Amino acid sequence: MKDNKLIAEFMGMEDYQEMGEYVTPKYHTSWDWLIPVIHKCFDVAEDGDMDDIMHHLQVADRKPTYRAVIEFINQYNKNK
Repeated sequence: MKDNKLIAEFMGMEDYQEMGEYVTPKYHTSWDWLIPVIHKCFDVAEDGDMDDIMHHLQVADRKPTYRAVIEFINQYNKNK
């Protein structure tokens, strides 16, 4: 899944390697995978960049939150 690859790269995972072992990213199906990404988004965000992510987090809707994270990362990569 190309969106999971985008997130993995944003998180510094090369070839889905984590601590020397191959892992299958589950950003699209697991809050446990997605929440650390959201924390990193907060770390690099500018004012107002997190509005969409925050909205979806408030209602705890994972799929739209995941899509908002993808949009955020695409915009972040475009602007850096």
